[in-house]
Amino acid sequence: MDDQRNNEVIHHLKQALSHLDSALNVTIQSLHSNPDSKKIVRTIWEEFLGTFFGRVKAKGKENNMNLLSLISLTKLRKF
Repeated sequence: MDDQRNNEVIHHLKQALSHLDSALNVTIQSLHSNPDSKKIVRTIWEEFLGTFFGRVKAKGKENNMNLLSLISLTKLRKF
């Protein structure tokens, strides 16, 4: 991938992280103000993550690539 495309990917991922930070902050506020919302908040996050990994898998399949292989689950566990 050339530098311009790398920079484009980085730009979009930084935007995504900014949105994720906002969603995390709202999640924390929600759980602080209403601990009983834990079940619905869990469902929202599970649906989001499921959709994310599903899209990565589907896009890879459409393009005959295993995009999930770009994500090391071993490295993710370190976080």
